[in-house]
Amino acid sequence: MKVTNDVKSNGNGENHQIYITGIGASAGGIKALKDFFENADQYSGIAYIVILHLSPSYESRLAEVLQLSTKMPVIEVEKNQEVRPDCVYVIPPNRHLIMEDGKIVVTPNLTLEDRRAPIDILFRTLALSHGSKAICVLLSGTGANGSMGLKHIKENGGAAFVQQPQEAEFGEMPRNAIATQLVDEILPVAAIPRKILAYKSRMGKLQIPLELEEGNDTQQDALREIFKLLRTRTGHDFSNYKRATLLRRIERRINIRLLADLQDYATFMRQHPDETALC
Repeated sequence: MKVTNDVKSNGNGENHQIYITGIGASAGGIKALKDFFENADQYSGIAYIVILHLSPSYESRLAEVLQLSTKMPVIEVEKNQEVRPDCVYVIPPNRHLIMEDGKIVVTPNLTLEDRRAPIDILFRTLALSHGSKAICVLLSGTGANGSMGLKHIKENGGAAFVQQPQEAEFGEMPRNAIATQLVDEILPVAAIPRKILAYKSRMGKLQIPLELEEGNDTQQDALREIFKLLRTRTGHDFSNYKRATLLRRIERRINIRLLADLQDYATFMRQHPDETALC
């Protein structure tokens, strides 16, 4: 289990009802993006924002390329634009963006960070604007762009999915993301859209109360076992950690794993030691 500091959103996030998936890629990313959108549901209720981090001189014609892979409208964003579900927004290589009050705000690259870390900028501002409804995906690419932004997504209650490095044409970007120990799932790119949709459909359906009801011994025993596994495998004593924060993180993992309750999750964690680092 990776311990992170709680970062509060600016208050806008929970007012936005749609889920937004930010997708970052660089070298080798066009093929990965095509595979992603060929497998994405046309009517998922999710909006997608794509940043392909390439040289500003590279003319990818990405919007046209991706439009051949999906029936969703693919829009190249040249000016500030409101985000709508079931649309794909593509950012030109010589621009960066922030999310602000449910809109994509696009500006020219003026600073070194603008040029070097556009994916981090997107993820960071998406996390602050949409909180638990923010999802990030990192695909084929070089360098570590996106890893810091991924941390913000997770700290604000969102989800993070990464392409399997061995599948990616360039696995450095996925590996750097995985090294944060905050990634929820590492998957073949074609499987990520289905996982995102399943995650969205489960959110809000399972809520663990701060105090389990008396007599619910099975769930109480399961929660004690989860805490024991976390303490044994990580060496951290979570007894003084905020209970509400721990439970919300466990709740998200149950939803991501498509499990029914605490008892199922305790069994899953016992059988899958790697889950401890992802909780």
